[in-house]
Amino acid sequence: MSFGQIVSANFIELIIYFIFLLWMSRMLLGRIPRQSGSYRAKSLLLALLLALIMAILGAISFRIGAWQWIYGTGALIWVYCVMASEVLLLRILYRVPLRECGLAVLMSEMLYSYGEILAELYAYGKVYNLSIASERRSYLFWFFVITPACLLLCGLVIYKSGAWKIYRQWMEQEEKNKGILALLVFYPILHFMLDAVTDNEKTGWVSLLLPVSLLLVIHMIFVYVGRDWQQKQYIAAQQLSIRQQTVYIEKMEQIQSELRGFRHDFKNMMAGMYLQAKEGDLEAVQAFIQEMTEDFDRQVGDQVRLLNQLANIHMVEVKGLLLEKLGQMQKEEIRCELEVLRPFEGTRMRSTDLLRCLGILMDNAVDEVRGKKDARIHLMISSQNGCTTFRVKNTLYGTVDFQSLGTEGYTTKGVGRGIGLESYRKILGKYDFVFPFTAIQDGFFVQELKIQET
Repeated sequence: MSFGQIVSANFIELIIYFIFLLWMSRMLLGRIPRQSGSYRAKSLLLALLLALIMAILGAISFRIGAWQWIYGTGALIWVYCVMASEVLLLRILYRVPLRECGLAVLMSEMLYSYGEILAELYAYGKVYNLSIASERRSYLFWFFVITPACLLLCGLVIYKSGAWKIYRQWMEQEEKNKGILALLVFYPILHFMLDAVTDNEKTGWVSLLLPVSLLLVIHMIFVYVGRDWQQKQYIAAQQLSIRQQTVYIEKMEQIQSELRGFRHDFKNMMAGMYLQAKEGDLEAVQAFIQEMTEDFDRQVGDQVRLLNQLANIHMVEVKGLLLEKLGQMQKEEIRCELEVLRPFEGTRMRSTDLLRCLGILMDNAVDEVRGKKDARIHLMISSQNGCTTFRVKNTLYGTVDFQSLGTEGYTTKGVGRGIGLESYRKILGKYDFVFPFTAIQDGFFVQELKIQET
């Protein structure tokens, strides 16, 4: 084959693999964030350019005999170079941390092997002599028709069976099993070694059974780890649900107690208002009604509104965090207002990172107003126009150096404090779709976290 034919074959093979990668990434990482038409066009051109560059490099490597290097190191280097280009592509498309992109590529490489093995069944025992026209046509049919069809079939099986959920669950775990990470990183080497061993020994069907067995073992490991993680998550959710129910019961008991107290005083208050009305003092009656209404709102209305706002938060982890922080503020007699403009279902930011960020913002707000007179904290959650916004606003009593805010060592709280905002900045540095905003407005210090969802 000529150099141009090798490049063309490599290019088409890489395009097929990129398409399969994007399909699997859609299952593992979710939908690609919505971008402008020009951005999508640039991404498509980048994918084609990467495929062309790697196709040329592959053709050059083939011509210089890299595939014949000892222990197949040339072919392995080529595989990992292709995977590196795929990580770059996913990073640009999804704008998630490189670690997540790398895991998605490694898993896609493993899932791709299912289709490869199925395609090898069609060509099992055949040796193509590409110098013969009929043999070359048979090879091209297998390469460009049978292999993509097998990949399509395997992809559909993975999707319809829900097997992709097992892999996605593992990717969503905060702490990854190091053994599985190592297995994924070295999977191309293991797969290559099995192919080399079976080809040398000419062991018949065993040459296909060994790679299939490796894939099944890996899949069973993921199933076991996934079920174990699911069980832990279920127990944690149950514990969180119990804590939430306990808080709700306490809130309802508090409201009921305050209503009984308000009812007890109501007759006396009405008697006083009756005398004022009888004397014709309408201004005093109006002032009395307004004062009574304010007392009711202060004693009962605020609690009812808080429960109504919490009901709009459907993400269990966030609701649990807010219940804990609100309970803490209530004990310290810090007034806090919660406003959830629309039902909050969830966000594409990792839940653990989101909780850490919200916890840091709320803790800093509490530290600023603790023990101060007329202190107030306002928390707003908004989900609209493809964005989720969290805004924490607190009364400001000091000055803030915006240039130093979030940098290492900067704090207004004394020696050994101020680590939170530094951690906050590092967490947000992992995401390209999360945008922080800090300002001072009308005597309030405002911290805003905006997450682009689509």
